[in-house]
Amino acid sequence: MPPLPELVHATPKGGTIHKYQLSGGKSNFMRFLGCYLGTCKFCNDLEEANHYLESIQGDT
Repeated sequence: MPPLPELVHATPKGGTIHKYQLSGGKSNFMRFLGCYLGTCKFCNDLEEANHYLESIQGDT
């Protein structure tokens, strides 16, 4: 059974980033899911997920 998603970061505005271990073929992949108000995006790394949250929340 794959491990459960792990909360990595939460923003003051309610955005979250979770870390996911996904398997594909013979390999395992680490992906990050950035979410805010029900809109989510899988990202390849934590930096990409942070940029996504900044853009969707209107942070500069």
